[in-house]
Amino acid sequence: MPNQRNIHQLAEIAKSLADSKAIILTEYAGLTVAEQNLLREEAEKTHSTFIVTKNNLLRLALKEKSQELSDTLDSFLNGPTAVLFGSDAVSAAKILTKFQQDHEKLKIKTGIMDDKVITVADISALSKLPSYEELLGKLMAQLQAPAQSLVRQLNAPMQNLVYGLNAIKAKIA
Repeated sequence: MPNQRNIHQLAEIAKSLADSKAIILTEYAGLTVAEQNLLREEAEKTHSTFIVTKNNLLRLALKEKSQELSDTLDSFLNGPTAVLFGSDAVSAAKILTKFQQDHEKLKIKTGIMDDKVITVADISALSKLPSYEELLGKLMAQLQAPAQSLVRQLNAPMQNLVYGLNAIKAKIA
């Protein structure tokens, strides 16, 4: 009979699986508790969650979500496993790859994005993409560029008149 703690953890994992845009499985063996807490803090900044979980509970939650996912990921569910549930795939990948560069003991196993399994190479490629905020900023700059150009063109004749008058004034004085 399962204990209450495992039932609660299973429900939490299943909810996180349903709510997350990206799930990245890692091996955390060798990381200290302080390093794990540091990773949790970094994850929370992007509305992501990093949890250490039992492989069997994760298997059960994956089976509830999709039998195909469960079968595909079964080979990765061995050894100490921690999961990053990300609200955004790019920011989740950035967090883990940056943390992995500083802490070599953290190993990225695989991930899930849009109910499809992604490889470590895919996660690395995602981490190199600009964040949502950066893309939004670039889009706003592109949208403002035509309006700014129009304003400059409308101001140009008046500026040229002022420059001409200043040149005449300088010649006279």
